Amino acid sequence: MNNLLFPFNLLPHCYYRTSIAPKVRIQMLSKDITLHHLRKTAARDTDDYVFSQLIPYIGNKRKLLDIIHQAIDITGVEGGSFVDLFSGSTVVARFAKKLGFRVLSNDWEPYSEQIAIGTIVNNKSPNFDQLGGCENVFKILNDVEPIEGYVTNHLCPEDDDNLIHEEDRLFFMRKNGMKIDAMRELISSWVDDEKITSEEFGYLMASFVYSVSYVSNTSGVFKGFHRGWGGSNGTAQYRICSDIELRPALTFDNGKKNFSTREDAGKLVLKLTNILGEIPDIVYLDPPYNQHPYGSNYHVLNTVTLWDKPNFPKKITRGTKSAIRLDWRTERRSAYNSQRKAAQEFQELIDNITAKFILTSYSTEGNIPLEEMMRILGSKGSLRIVKREYVRYRVSPTRLSPKPRNVEFVVITDTNGKPESIESLKEIVSELRRIDSEITNPSELIQ
Repeated sequence: MNNLLFPFNLLPHCYYRTSIAPKVRIQMLSKDITLHHLRKTAARDTDDYVFSQLIPYIGNKRKLLDIIHQAIDITGVEGGSFVDLFSGSTVVARFAKKLGFRVLSNDWEPYSEQIAIGTIVNNKSPNFDQLGGCENVFKILNDVEPIEGYVTNHLCPEDDDNLIHEEDRLFFMRKNGMKIDAMRELISSWVDDEKITSEEFGYLMASFVYSVSYVSNTSGVFKGFHRGWGGSNGTAQYRICSDIELRPALTFDNGKKNFSTREDAGKLVLKLTNILGEIPDIVYLDPPYNQHPYGSNYHVLNTVTLWDKPNFPKKITRGTKSAIRLDWRTERRSAYNSQRKAAQEFQELIDNITAKFILTSYSTEGNIPLEEMMRILGSKGSLRIVKREYVRYRVSPTRLSPKPRNVEFVVITDTNGKPESIESLKEIVSELRRIDSEITNPSELIQ
């Protein structure tokens, strides 16, 4: 049986606590240790590259970077290549870049690709030589005269002060919708006139997508919007009613050539060695394990990125309240959103990965059963596990879940190690289930 614990003498004694079964040892980090600080890393105001202008995101790993960091340490890899196959908000890719890795960030969603171009591919703020420099570009965009365009007419009310809830979509205040339209049309004209490069476009979109998300009348997910500005309680009116403003995105120079791709993960893994010129040191996996497709959750961000203006009635009609794009079904549907298909898709992905280490984030609420996940990963090599509990998302502090905490863990697969035996896998699963079952007491919640 492989030792699942990172050697004790390499970490401060207070850094973790452990759960130890007779034959299975799993590292569990202290809930008080985190790289994420709610105030210091507030996406709008922080000067920390990793957390700056991060879009709100289901499954965002910003609060769990500590266990990802520990998993990276366990591999012993320093300054090699790191592939984030399901990059999403790009927080893990940014973190890897800051650690000194040469990073490839991949995601099937267009907004994620552009965010990665802006913050991962770019090692510094672009020059914008044809437009008078970076500072001038942002001044021009923020000073542009508002216009009535697609966003104004399809995603905003006709009057911010006199809402017709049965007819109006309330994704944005009309004043911000008009600015979004004006900014995006101007950016499009720069692309058409070849005044900005693809890297400069990505840099602008990284800021733009975040700013659009910041002033949205939502709780981050665009499948719906609040009834009224901020809902019945006026939640977050300070941002929803604020004037949209673009700020230059933070960059980080790791001295290496980094990549952003938008491909199906299963197809991309077959080309990684060719793209990087070497076998990747670490491939990080965080597929969308639940039933919620990201293309429908964040359709507005795809629309402002692609600027293809999908055809929807201006007013709410039956089935069009959220104006969700339909292409997520035909072009970006993920098998990981299906309980029936997720495990097979993951099996094929793991079979086709060539890398020294595979790091896999997994939640106990995922579509792939724990036993199946361990079997698939254990067949690829030897396993080590870093594990942490966290407080689940709640829509209200007064509404407690029967299981207010969840467990997230990172499985480190050493592809050069001996695959796990059936017996060792049973022991691993048994211990993980035991720990998971112990975190169900609402009275222990950290407020």
